[in-house]
Parts: sequence; structure tokens; C-alpha cells
Amino acid sequence: MLKLKLDNIRKTYDSGEVVTALKGVSIGFRENELVSILGPSGCGKTTLLNIIGGLDQYDNGDMIINDVSTKEFKNSDWDAYRNRSIGFVFQSYNLIAHQTVLQNVEIAMTLSGVSASERNRRARQALIEVGLADQMKKKPNQLSGGQMQRVAIARALVNDPDIILADEPTGALDSHTSVQVMDILKEVAKTRLVIMVTHNGELAEEYSDRIIRILDGEVQSDSNPATETNAEKASKPSSEKQKFKKTSMSLFTATSLSFKNLLTKRGRTIITALYSQIHFQAFQSPSTQVNKL
Repeated sequence: MLKLKLDNIRKTYDSGEVVTALKGVSIGFRENELVSILGPSGCGKTTLLNIIGGLDQYDNGDMIINDVSTKEFKNSDWDAYRNRSIGFVFQSYNLIAHQTVLQNVEIAMTLSGVSASERNRRARQALIEVGLADQMKKKPNQLSGGQMQRVAIARALVNDPDIILADEPTGALDSHTSVQVMDILKEVAKTRLVIMVTHNGELAEEYSDRIIRILDGEVQSDSNPATETNAEKASKPSSEKQKFKKTSMSLFTATSLSFKNLLTKRGRTIITALYSQIHFQAFQSPSTQVNKL
């Protein structure tokens, strides 16, 4: 059985002018392999990655995950899919500046119902695995680009997802650091599916199990296509199979995160509170002010 299958996926955008980003893309992906998607800017690579990650919705066709059709997925199903099955690695890292390295990895588990002690244990283990055991207490601005990307990889792995999606993971790194990041992704691909969008053809050729080239929203070539037998071709709607476990965040966790965020921005919080008080006093209704007199 294929881990993931795209069946005639089409996607258009209308921003005053209709642009067709994907034109009937059909691709199957195995359970564990490192797949690089290559193509010029604007060819549909990132759109394809966003659809696979549930960040964007296709217009026509079907995406089949573990033999489950996503045609009838609701927003809650997509939320659960992104949280439980997908790990994202971005070129810009997307780390939270005021939190430590350890907290940046822990936060990926806040919607998974994981206890605080377990979040801490798993985050520490993930950081050890990417070689950052001695950097856990630092803030992102104290790290190099390669270290920040390894934090992002640890965050992507900590929920043990089935699929890792990497959008230009080496785009902001030098050649030496790029090799280190690719070594980690290659190791990850031994146990799960890794799909990477990149402009770096040399790294793709050296590390990938498979290269897919896209041009103008269409697949031009696939170096190692994933096929399925006739018995595997039929997919059932999601309603007939077990759905992804819904995401959840406890009230305590939500309150704790909000409180921590306020504490890290004390100056802004105080100024906002003072402004609100002044604004309230200045714009009280005339009748209220008369009554006070």
C-alpha cells in the first residue's frame, strides 16, 4: 500500500487573473523514501507541498492517505492530519524568538495531549538526536543557521509523524551546513516519507532516492515512480475508515502558554494596559463624567 497518493490533483488561484498552479498531478509515494521535487520558481512545487501538508486545499482530484480518501475531510480532519501525520521544515526555520530551543520543540506537542513532563522528555531526546544536546537553553538568535534548521527538524520529528515536508531546507545555508542537514534528512527517510522541495539539483542527485521534476504545474519526469497493484487501487472514503485522532489542548496548557507569552513581553503588555486605561478615561460618555461631578 502506498503511504500517500495524489490522483489528478488540480489547483487554481484567482487574484484578478486565474492562474492554474497544478494541472492534473498524479503521484504515489512510498512509506519511506527521500523524494526531491525540482523545478523553476513558480512551477507549482510549493503549492504541491502545501496541498500534501493540508495547508492548502485542492480544487479537483483526490489525495489518498493510507488508503483513505480526503475528499470528504472537514476542517477538524485536516487539523488532526497536520498535527498527527505531518512534520514541517521551512527554509526560514519559523522558530519563536523569545522561547528557548527546548521550548520551541516542546510547543509542537501542545495540541497532541502530551503531558508537560513527557513533552520535555521527548523534546530533549529529539534535540539530542540532531546534535543539539548542549544548546537547549539558548534562544534562536544565539544559534547559527544550521543549528536553527536542526531545531526545526527536531520540532518536525517530535510528534513522530509519518511524513516530513521540507521546503528549501538548505536554501539559507552554506554548502558545508547543507550537507549536515541533508545527512539528517537522509537518516530520517529510513523510517518515514520525506518530501523535499529544492532548487539544489546537486544535493538532490546525491541524497534522494527519487527525483520528481515539475514544470508549469505538470510532472515532467519521475526517476523512480511508485506504483500499486490492482488490489490496492480502490480507496474508501474517510467515513468508512478510522479517522485521524482530533487535536486538543487542555485549558491549563492554553492558559500557561498565554501567561508565559505575556511575561516575555512585559513591556508591551504594560504599555497596552496603560493605553487602554487612558483611552477609556478620555472617551467616557459626557453623561458619565457629569454624574461624577
